[in-house]
Amino acid sequence: MLRIYYCSPIDICLEKAKEEIEKFKQLFSKFPNIQVEGAGFGDNPIVDSNTSWIKKKAIVSYDYRILRSCDILLVITDLKTFCSGTMLEMEYARQLGLTIILYCPYKPKNIFLECLTDKIVYSIEELEEVLRELNE
Repeated sequence: MLRIYYCSPIDICLEKAKEEIEKFKQLFSKFPNIQVEGAGFGDNPIVDSNTSWIKKKAIVSYDYRILRSCDILLVITDLKTFCSGTMLEMEYARQLGLTIILYCPYKPKNIFLECLTDKIVYSIEELEEVLRELNE
């Protein structure tokens, strides 16, 4: 089974992130050989701004342990809500040698995003095609 870690700037807009997660859960459900981890998936909670500092720190540590056990980091961004936590996860995944896929509806003009990613997809259809290939 292939494991993908879903990474998105959830802390920027929690309600929008929850809607987006549901949309991606529907997409991922089409691929039985792919297991998805990350905030909002499986047992991984979504942290909001009211969560205590110590709990936030514990959850971030948990996230990094889960990321280490994955094969792919899937970064979801519209480039308007890209945050430092997402960049940290990308750098950590790069250090681990994971494949990094960036889903973004716009062409990034940031050299760091382009250099850290192995594949950039610009539409849900294109992402679905990549997932179909990975599921085989």
